[in-house]
Amino acid sequence: MPKCSFCSKNIPENEGLMFIKNDAKIKWYCSSKCRKNSELGRIPRKVKWVRE
Repeated sequence: MPKCSFCSKNIPENEGLMFIKNDAKIKWYCSSKCRKNSELGRIPRKVKWVRE
């Protein structure tokens, strides 16, 4: 079971978004909210809705 690359939440099978970058790194996201925040360059530990 993969974890979200932004919020570290477990992603169930057949759900979430998988992005493969040009350097062959795989990024998993549980929602478009996590994907958009990651693309904006936000740091997860500074975002209040991300639980650690």
